[in-house]
Amino acid sequence: MRHGVKDDIIKGNFTSESRLRLDLKERIMTQNGVFLCRQMLLVTLLGVAISKAVCFADTLELIRKIPHSGYSEGLDFYEGFLWHALPKQLLKIDPKDGTILSRLVPSSDYSESLTWFQGALWNLSFSNNGIYRGVLNSKGELKFQKKGETPEVHGWGLAHNGNELILTGDFSSKLYFLNPKTLKLIRTLETQGKDLEDLAWDGQFIWSSSFTTEKGKIFAIDPKTGKIMGFFALPDESCPVIDGIAYDGKSFWITGKECPSIYYVKKPSLRSISSRK
Repeated sequence: MRHGVKDDIIKGNFTSESRLRLDLKERIMTQNGVFLCRQMLLVTLLGVAISKAVCFADTLELIRKIPHSGYSEGLDFYEGFLWHALPKQLLKIDPKDGTILSRLVPSSDYSESLTWFQGALWNLSFSNNGIYRGVLNSKGELKFQKKGETPEVHGWGLAHNGNELILTGDFSSKLYFLNPKTLKLIRTLETQGKDLEDLAWDGQFIWSSSFTTEKGKIFAIDPKTGKIMGFFALPDESCPVIDGIAYDGKSFWITGKECPSIYYVKKPSLRSISSRK
């Protein structure tokens, strides 16, 4: 299971130490968030650079919702189905109504995010920091092999861009790009995001959310610069901690911790995203 502050927050088990660490982190994150809002957009007027706050969020347009387990470590969409990472199991879900079609054994004692890539299901482990590659056998069982380890002590989010695996770290603002054949680190990208959770790639931007800030929102990250291009909020407040984003080629599937639904929402328009540059 996730240890330390993050696990305490999820379970509500606040020791004096964890509460102190959380209070300190919240103050730091609030200050950083205000700084980010003030600095993300510079408008030149009469030769003077003026900072404007842009930390507002358009509301995502809901297509429909399906039932959800109420917890999440990651989400992916592959061959017409949703694949959902939980700590102790991986679920194959019918996106039409939320029916659980299969319950599969994950790669380790505590499973983090997952992504289908090159015909295999990749799965992160929180318990041993492993990066695992799994294939389905004739019985419909996943057989995993450990291929490497996460660049940081833990990895929370996982996706791919068609060529590279993309990972987050542990309470991290960084993204790591790995060669899927060798698991060697290709590059590291510092982003404007904080405590990045699950990831999704839409062919242009990397989408993520934050465990500690921007509650109920997702944001688009420029894969070259790490800049946040826009914030987008779910249509209601019942899913404050988003930790599951999947792109099906047209729209997004979103869920999280203590979240009663998986939201199917329209992808924000490029005009909406570009307006936040």
